[in-house]
Amino acid sequence: MFSKSIRLALFTIVVWVACFPKFALAKEAPNLIPNPAFEISQDASDLPEGWQRDIRKIPGVAPSKVYFCRVTGYPGKLLAIEGGPNRNGRVWCHVTNIRPHTDYRLEFTAYRPKFTNGVYLEVEIFGQRHLINQHFSYGRVQPIFLSINSGNTRGKSRFMVTNSHREVLAFGSPSLWVAGPSRGMARDCDVSVRLPNFFPVGIYAAGADDLSEIRAAGFNAVQSYDSKPDNIRRVAAASARLGLKYLPNFRGDPANLSRELGGRPEILGFYIEDEPEGRSVPPEKIKALKDSLKQDHPGVLTAVAMLRPQMIAAYREAADVFMVDPYPVPNMPMTWLADSLDEAARHIPRDRIWAVIQAFGGAKWAKHGWPRLPTYMEMRCLTYLAVVHGAHGLFYWNYPEVKADSPSWEALKKIAAELRQLRTWLVVPDAPQSLRLEMISPFKVDANGRPAVHFCQKKQGGENLLILVNVIDRPVSFYLKGFGSQVPWLTEMVQHHKSVVQDGNIREELGPYEVRVYHYRQGA
Repeated sequence: MFSKSIRLALFTIVVWVACFPKFALAKEAPNLIPNPAFEISQDASDLPEGWQRDIRKIPGVAPSKVYFCRVTGYPGKLLAIEGGPNRNGRVWCHVTNIRPHTDYRLEFTAYRPKFTNGVYLEVEIFGQRHLINQHFSYGRVQPIFLSINSGNTRGKSRFMVTNSHREVLAFGSPSLWVAGPSRGMARDCDVSVRLPNFFPVGIYAAGADDLSEIRAAGFNAVQSYDSKPDNIRRVAAASARLGLKYLPNFRGDPANLSRELGGRPEILGFYIEDEPEGRSVPPEKIKALKDSLKQDHPGVLTAVAMLRPQMIAAYREAADVFMVDPYPVPNMPMTWLADSLDEAARHIPRDRIWAVIQAFGGAKWAKHGWPRLPTYMEMRCLTYLAVVHGAHGLFYWNYPEVKADSPSWEALKKIAAELRQLRTWLVVPDAPQSLRLEMISPFKVDANGRPAVHFCQKKQGGENLLILVNVIDRPVSFYLKGFGSQVPWLTEMVQHHKSVVQDGNIREELGPYEVRVYHYRQGA
């Protein structure tokens, strides 16, 4: 560990920084953050000139710490912050000449000696707080970038960096300037991409020998991390034989296989990155790979998994489809998935968004926050919640983990079979909501204060589908109002019971995480 004090001379943290990517674009506009090199203040030897912090001594309360540090292989100074119970683990400076309603790009470097889930820096600027939860790398310096609109801020604003945790988090080389279009990044998505004309229901980490069982379970697509050319060919051949669609790992285009495989009907697309925002992989680098793949096959689909949906704004032109992959069980609300999909849809159309559903957990994952697999009810809840929030494809992570637990695999097979029954409905866009929800149970709301039941409607001619999802672990009851007089009842598609419409409404009770899928006809 580090030797620390409030007023500490520069010291060296001995780590190897491999291939640290400097920010690629030249800053044509001036950097609005003062003293980004962190020259030492004459008044406070533990702070850069122009930077400030609170100094509060509260008897019996451990203080926060702020001090300079260096990382071997990185040329600049970093300012390390250790939060404490006195809540003084923050530093700030003032920026001036801010224009209102203007897009700015904020960049800085971040360092952490170890990774702990949930421990991140927070920055505040223009009166907005941003959790830097894309900082996954540890033991090396990671470049961080954010696009932020100034809103109503004019003239002067405070830029503040906070660490509320007792672990070491450090930052350096901050810059803020008026953003312009990124060089080499097109403004519009490639309209020639062949988005699938079916609803992919796939599973991650499959091998050639797994595909028969996966197909029999009701899945229509697979992903594999294996990038060995011969193994990619084997999975492609098996997929073609079984009628599966295959999303091979093409991070780096192994052996130029794209020329060989890109036009084959069993290829769903190419998987070209996995959570790049957590390592600050430059969007331009991923887009260059996408463009090279499309040179051989112009319409071929490219896919990237992303955990932090707000970062899709920076990567939106780097891939065609974004696979949003938050895993909430058991320590986060189910609506983390719904919120992530909705945030992604702020930056790209929903037909470019797929959801990745958690199908793993256990002892080896406990230290990362996933001590158990999701239950059947939890997996089913997440599945239909993704559909309700507009996902245009589903993949489950991952086959080896869920297959190793027989009850979980049987549960997932039941869900896949349901989705197969609904395949003609899943490709139908959600209809504008014409129904109104009235919660009447003691438990009424989700983690964000919205109704605990999320729902969507789909329509094909006179046929209607209604999906209801209880997103909380408590029973709920409610009225759903707005049905026309020509709708006498709804039929549940799994349990096949009827829900009677009276006075234009149905009255429902759902157990914890329960899902209902209703079909009805106008005038039935």
